[in-house]
Amino acid sequence: MIKIILGLLILLILIVGSYIAYVYLQYNRLPDKQTLTVKKAQHAKQISANQPYKIMTFNIGYGAYPADYTFFMDGGQEVRARSKADVLANLTEDNRLVTTENPDFINLQEVDYEGDRSFKVNQPDFFTEKNPNYTSSFANNYHSAYLFYPITQPIGKAKSGLLTLSKGQITQATRYSLPIETNFNKFFDLDRAFSVNEVAVENGKKLFIYNVHLSAFIKDEVIQAAQLTKLFDNMKAHADAGDYVICGGDYNHVLSGKAHPELTWMKPFPTAKLSKNMRVVAPTNEPSVRSNGTVYGDHSTLGVIDGFLVTENVKTLNIQTIQNDFKSSDHNPVVMTFELTE
Repeated sequence: MIKIILGLLILLILIVGSYIAYVYLQYNRLPDKQTLTVKKAQHAKQISANQPYKIMTFNIGYGAYPADYTFFMDGGQEVRARSKADVLANLTEDNRLVTTENPDFINLQEVDYEGDRSFKVNQPDFFTEKNPNYTSSFANNYHSAYLFYPITQPIGKAKSGLLTLSKGQITQATRYSLPIETNFNKFFDLDRAFSVNEVAVENGKKLFIYNVHLSAFIKDEVIQAAQLTKLFDNMKAHADAGDYVICGGDYNHVLSGKAHPELTWMKPFPTAKLSKNMRVVAPTNEPSVRSNGTVYGDHSTLGVIDGFLVTENVKTLNIQTIQNDFKSSDHNPVVMTFELTE
């Protein structure tokens, strides 16, 4: 009996050791300042100053989060999407919201293309094929080795990113890596990044559309600050040159309303650290995010962590959360109408 127990223990150690070695060998961050492929549209819109345009930012949660879904990382019960059919139904609802608003620019986050958690649905293709009149770029923002956690239903392997769509022609797009933790948590937050999409404006200036999704679950406040600093410094260079900058995304910091400092993803946004020629534009009409520890309802923690950072030469005409009661994602889309001033 002792030999059997000892043999099983040795086998367990070998399995765990082999898995840890696999995770370490799989670790490889994408390079910083990576040129992205731009998919051109047949008919691009000319972008001009003093004309109204609309931009949407929407974290789609890789099609896994209907209103009654609870996620294990937030204290809930579920790990993966419930089925491939459920993923496609949620994506279809997401696209309905896009079609209804008909924005000129769209920033989507948590868009999977090889995810066990989302049944390997190619979500970038889903949206680009349904919206052929948009130029687009895609930037990897997350990829992981196969994660055997939780053991009862592992979340598996995932590749995900930031999809930017524009009715104006994107002339070039670049992906910039963000700092991440250097401890074991780096294996769960690999390739955090933001993308910068350059669009020509008729007056000779450039419009830079940033798409960002900052880390949600890191506890190291130094890394959180470093992510924001890199983003702010990159935007400042274009702002100081007199170009137009709009950064839309999921900041995992509260942009308006009540903050929850006890949560890693709802701390106050450091507005004071923005350069003087930039400002926060965030909705106040409805929340943009819900907590996933419980189903959506009276006991949900709600807030606004999705919105925009813009330069002073971007005039805000309207900003609102599109209230969809978190039907297809743990986020509601946020839409801003704006003009580029001369």
